[in-house]
Amino acid sequence: MILVLDMCYRAGSLSRYEFVDPVAAALRRAGAEIDVLHYSELDDPHGYDKIVLCGTALKDRRCFDDADQLSWIRECKLPMLGISTGAALICSILGGSVLPYIHIGMGDVKIIAETPLLGEPRTIPVFHLHAFRLVLPSELRAIEENCEAFVGRDRPVYGILFSPEVRNCWILERFVKCHL
Repeated sequence: MILVLDMCYRAGSLSRYEFVDPVAAALRRAGAEIDVLHYSELDDPHGYDKIVLCGTALKDRRCFDDADQLSWIRECKLPMLGISTGAALICSILGGSVLPYIHIGMGDVKIIAETPLLGEPRTIPVFHLHAFRLVLPSELRAIEENCEAFVGRDRPVYGILFSPEVRNCWILERFVKCHL
């Protein structure tokens, strides 16, 4: 069972239709059983097999204010994928920095290291909709030349700033099917 965390400013917000439901649908199409919860409703993630932290609207940073509710991220050993705001939150909780930088629209990202999630080094077209760039802590390493994607050095945590549910659903499929 994959836990899909809604990171939007409140449970039941209209943002869920744009930032959570498309991710959940892609995971279901890939064959996953999922459970969707707002981050404020989560007590313990350890009953799940994998976790996805979804993105939010550009100006929605509420989950950063509530980071103490997500402190379990520091110790969690489950395979985890942060998308956009979810990736930035993982970076921040693990000691990295999240800096302002608006990036919207179609573009390419250059994968520089092979991983089970993104595959071999190459350039892939993506859709960007995020308001930050990352400075990674030591336990994460960049797998994209501009730090648009990262992986944990010693545990199966991934982050991507672009939106895979828009034109790269294969990434979500790999998250479901790969042993990370």
